[in-house]
Amino acid sequence: MTRYSLVAPALTAALLVVSAAASAQATPPDARARYEQEREKCMTNNTQDSVATCLREANNALDASRKGDLTNPGPAASDNATQRCAAFATAAEKAECMRRVETPVSGSVSGGGVLRQSTTTTIVPAPEPTQRP
Repeated sequence: MTRYSLVAPALTAALLVVSAAASAQATPPDARARYEQEREKCMTNNTQDSVATCLREANNALDASRKGDLTNPGPAASDNATQRCAAFATAAEKAECMRRVETPVSGSVSGGGVLRQSTTTTIVPAPEPTQRP
């Protein structure tokens, strides 16, 4: 009887460890689909990288997804952007920085990065005319 009482908890612990390892290696379906899309782009030379580099990056992203390393930074990214605006000396510069950070973005990594457009209109008073003698 003692023998079975020691084997059952050990067997349960071993099954839990194997189960956890298997679930950690499972690829989420959306990550696998993303990998297939990236691989297709690589094979059709639809990227700026060489085929070998592109495939290596796609594999690395898939592995990172399996490990849970690919996450959406969410509020941490916007907090970081807001903190960078604190480097400006004047309140006007800080406000302009905040406005740039909060504007909608466009672009993509394959297109060269995230593009932010900012238009600032500054009215400069005309110089007073000088009188000639």
